[in-house]
Amino acid sequence: MRRSWVMKRDGSGRALAPLVGLLCLVLPAHAVRADDLTELASDLLGRMAQALRSLDYEGTLIYSHENRLESLHLAHRIEGGMVQERLVSLNGPLRAVTRERDRDRVMCVLPDGHPISVKRQGGAGTLLNTEGINPALLGAYYRIEIPGMARVAGRETHVVGIIPRDDLRYGYRFYIDTETALPLKSDLIDRSEQALEQLMFTTITVGEADANPPVAPLAGPRTAPATQVAGQWRFDAPPLGFQLVSHGVMDRPDGAEVEHFLFTDRLSAYSVYIESDTRDGLSGSTHTGAVHAAGRQVDGYQVTAVGEVPAGTVEAAVAGARLATESAR
Repeated sequence: MRRSWVMKRDGSGRALAPLVGLLCLVLPAHAVRADDLTELASDLLGRMAQALRSLDYEGTLIYSHENRLESLHLAHRIEGGMVQERLVSLNGPLRAVTRERDRDRVMCVLPDGHPISVKRQGGAGTLLNTEGINPALLGAYYRIEIPGMARVAGRETHVVGIIPRDDLRYGYRFYIDTETALPLKSDLIDRSEQALEQLMFTTITVGEADANPPVAPLAGPRTAPATQVAGQWRFDAPPLGFQLVSHGVMDRPDGAEVEHFLFTDRLSAYSVYIESDTRDGLSGSTHTGAVHAAGRQVDGYQVTAVGEVPAGTVEAAVAGARLATESAR
């Protein structure tokens, strides 16, 4: 794999700090080529994803959303090349989430202390889901910024912004530790670069990398190939830039089947769920934090779209859902 020009001087990445400073502080913004910013961002994000797969770390985080602050303790370990995480709420009722070794199940402790084990869906995984972000594939719907350096938890970081070009998607701002490449802060941002949610370490301790090479990450929607819609459902005029990458059938606890369609623009994603039971289905739209949902009934089926995307995106997703006619099939 070709390494970027910023890494050729020093494979450890130590050349990044002066180069970022040179690009962002000496040259005016218009003088930095978009291709150079994309390559630099790709290097930083690639190192960040690798650090999350290979380093042990533990610390306290602040989660900010909807004018609320929550304090969390995160322990992240690599054993046998595989990720294990335990996330515990430090305020309010006891809540804990543990990602188990086999990577397919997550153990949750509810506020009443009752533990449950659930199967994890998709390729997401860690608390900071950074796998599969490729700035080179995002240019049509996002712009890349590297505004400079910032201090987080007493450590120097490179700042990388992925800013939406429209109101159909959210972007991110990552604060990447210059020494370890771990993301010490992550902002979910809208088109105006306002932070909707923030995760930030206030203290962090970093251990040595596991002796075993990290296991390759599970395939996620950001890297999945686009696929054609099959079966009886069609989606007219999906939100601009979003493509179908996955279609399957899920079983509800009562045995009923739910069709699941996953759409992504290679950074943001939303799911569409279709089921025949319309008794308690969502009509209209709602949200929890930055996660929006919209639903309606179509020919006796309940269609619901949900994702960490703006309300207009899920509303457009359900508006375009229809049953294919026999002739069209």
